Amino acid sequence: MQILRGSKTKVEWLENMDYKNSVYNITETGQSITAIYNTASGAVAMVENDLINNFSFSVHDIKKLVENGFLVPKYSDEFEKYFSNIRFSPKNSINFFTIIPTTCCNAKCFYCYEEDYCKQSINSQAHISIVNYLVKEIENKEEFVLDWYGGEPLLCAREIDHIITDLSRIVDLSQKRWTSSITTNATLFDEELVKHAINKWNLNAAYITIDGTEEDHNFRKNVFLGGKSAFAETYKAITFLLNAGVYVNLRIHLDNQNKNSFPEIIGSINEFFEFDNFHLFPTFLFPPEFSMEENYIKDFQKEELFYNVFSVLKESSYKQTIVESFPWPKIQNCFATKENTIVISPDGSLHSCVQEFLSDDLNSNDKFCNYSQYCKECKNCKFFPICLGGCIHNRSIKGTVRTPCVRNKFVVHPLLQLLVEDYGKFK
Repeated sequence: MQILRGSKTKVEWLENMDYKNSVYNITETGQSITAIYNTASGAVAMVENDLINNFSFSVHDIKKLVENGFLVPKYSDEFEKYFSNIRFSPKNSINFFTIIPTTCCNAKCFYCYEEDYCKQSINSQAHISIVNYLVKEIENKEEFVLDWYGGEPLLCAREIDHIITDLSRIVDLSQKRWTSSITTNATLFDEELVKHAINKWNLNAAYITIDGTEEDHNFRKNVFLGGKSAFAETYKAITFLLNAGVYVNLRIHLDNQNKNSFPEIIGSINEFFEFDNFHLFPTFLFPPEFSMEENYIKDFQKEELFYNVFSVLKESSYKQTIVESFPWPKIQNCFATKENTIVISPDGSLHSCVQEFLSDDLNSNDKFCNYSQYCKECKNCKFFPICLGGCIHNRSIKGTVRTPCVRNKFVVHPLLQLLVEDYGKFK
């Protein structure tokens, strides 16, 4: 038996305690070996089938299985124990600010809200309101993050400058531990703006999306760049960011049209794999109600998709291993449940999350109080600890019972399958 990845929180083993298999164990059994992943602890193990079939574990093995969450006390209520540790917190002591300087964008992605959403950017009145609010919130905080979101926030690079400048005139930012992050298509980043963002905005992280090969990406983004390739501009920007030490999370959107070109996509970006500050996040698109639903990958196709994705990555130079790719359990669902987060819209109004901002009722504060709920239908799901029931906004505000299952659910079995197939490497 091998523990390939241990739990971050060790559980004490009691010699005289009766134990049972955790309800959060998910397994994949091969000819001689079983791969086990526990969604509540995040631990991953390989166990010989003979040990399982004959229950011939040594005391040392049992101790390891208990410490890593695979075995739990016989009469324990795992759900209640796990749920009690989830920090659904009141909104106070805010130190993570997602600021939306504009809902405008220089791209027209078919899956984005942009098409049907009113265009707005920060005006002078909202600017004053946002700065005053930030001053009030951060003057007694030692640490905070400014997260720039949109739309395309780089369309308002000057406004970002002005907010930080005005903020620094009132609060001594040199005495604070603060950074910025940005979600962007990166087409407006050049080397000089990257340097400026690091120096002026304290930028340390960028979240960027590509939509396939260069041809697919350019077609889908439809970015207004005067004939330049959006893919090429994004590629250059990522290079500038990585070389400057900025963490880059590159999200790859996959659907039925581009999923088979994933090896080609990986081949076109493999130069990024040498950077420790680079992370790849392949995922599927959720179908909006308004367009191109036939392109979206259905639930029954998603495990096959991720098996193919991780098979390609396994053979590439990407540094994250199969074991490292398993999701860690969540203690918070999303921004809406975090104690120290807020979303600030272009008009200066406050929201629990971006989805709330995009809802029809933009200025209702009643929504803040409902985000401590979880989906009762998800209570007995093995994947609950790595999902927490999906989007709370959709459930609380829109009144839906259960929201679509998230990416984490569909990566587990493919990863386990690959571990079983690669068993020889762990002997």
